[in-house]
Amino acid sequence: ASTSAANPGDEVQFVLRFDNIGEQPIGNVTIIDSLTTRLEYIPDSQQSSLPAKFGTQENFGESLVLRWEINEPIKAGDGGVIVFKCKVR
Repeated sequence: ASTSAANPGDEVQFVLRFDNIGEQPIGNVTIIDSLTTRLEYIPDSQQSSLPAKFGTQENFGESLVLRWEINEPIKAGDGGVIVFKCKVR
């Protein structure tokens, strides 16, 4: 998170780093982040360093699950970064 403390109305940027630490390429990689009720995803704020299909779905906390399906296998030793922003409720 871009800050350790935030007030309602503040925007916070999140960075997710993922790596293939194995010795083989991995496919069918999906990154999922379930937001708490305190966070509201800012539409169109997500970016992925690897090509990915992005989608959202409501969760049980009246917020969203963010989902990135990575398009291509990730080679051994490679990884990527996902960035997105939320507004604090």
